[in-house]
Amino acid sequence: MLFLFKNYESPRGREMPALWFETGKTKQRLLFAFQADEMADESPVQNLCEETTCSICLEYFTDPVTIECGHNFCQTCITQAWGNSDQDASCPQCREPRQQRNFRPNRQLASIVEIAKKFSLQMAKGAEALGKVCERHQEPLKLFCKDDQDPICVVCDKSKEHRDHKVIPKEEAFEEYQGKILRHLEFLNKQKGEILSSKLTVETESQNLLKQTATERQKIMADFQQLHLFLEEQECLLLTQLKELDDGIKNCRNQYIDRLCEEIASLNNLIRQLEEKQKQPVTEFLQNMRSTLERCNENENTTIDAIAFPPGLKQQIDKFSKMHPFLEKETKKFKDVVLSGPQEKKDTAVPQAAQGFWIPKLPPLGSYFLLENEAQQRLWCL
Repeated sequence: MLFLFKNYESPRGREMPALWFETGKTKQRLLFAFQADEMADESPVQNLCEETTCSICLEYFTDPVTIECGHNFCQTCITQAWGNSDQDASCPQCREPRQQRNFRPNRQLASIVEIAKKFSLQMAKGAEALGKVCERHQEPLKLFCKDDQDPICVVCDKSKEHRDHKVIPKEEAFEEYQGKILRHLEFLNKQKGEILSSKLTVETESQNLLKQTATERQKIMADFQQLHLFLEEQECLLLTQLKELDDGIKNCRNQYIDRLCEEIASLNNLIRQLEEKQKQPVTEFLQNMRSTLERCNENENTTIDAIAFPPGLKQQIDKFSKMHPFLEKETKKFKDVVLSGPQEKKDTAVPQAAQGFWIPKLPPLGSYFLLENEAQQRLWCL
């Protein structure tokens, strides 16, 4: 008996997969046909595939052989599984030990494997063909309704639903809509190319802009570092000048106090001599009266300098006092220059492509150092 797998034409003209057999003079008798609902149930097909699959390689049998326990394997698979070892072999499936490594070809199983392969292929084609018929009337989809934009069968064309619709053969619809799809594809591919080009342009521009911002960042750091150094130098210079003023004030104070101490000592000496002279007798009291009076007159004519500190010293202190309003004014101007962005938003706004972000456009840092030089000149003039 020979089993054959061929298509079976139904009374409606549809081709369906079916299993036939030949034996002796009887040829091609229909054994059974697979309807749509039977094809949906794949368990028999799955069982057939499992029975024709080698348990070692998990593929369809190739040159199947049967060992003593009755299990079947590919000849190559069982040979490799047993190998050349002298130990007793066992069945890879049931693990029953085998003293002899004997197997015999199973030609009937090989024929069934070929049938199973064809059967599986036809089942796949039959399942695919089911999707190309009208679900409602089970007829081939040979027409296309332009109103509903869907393929229909000849029965649908005669129905009330499509009676007034424009219906054309599916081949014409294919050519017409294929042209439309191609035009859409061309437009979409062109649009995709433009978008990719824009993306590349934006990425390139962003890299250039990021390089510029990195350069500006380094410049700002260097400029402010110079500014910090200048301010630190000026601070040290002014503090040094103030220390020199402190030393000058202390020196003037000490010299003035020393002169006062000398005057006090001279007065104390004269007072002591006059007090002693008053205690002397008349004759001794009158002796050397001329020199005594001259010394008293000299002290009366001596005036103590009330100016302990030179005027130039106070003028230098006044110059430092006058620097504070200047520094406050220049500091305010510097802050206004740095923070002038928010007041100039209309003139410094970034392009529309970056809406949602606003970055102030700062003036060139050279203006800071003009202020710096001006401040330095004003300080030195003081």
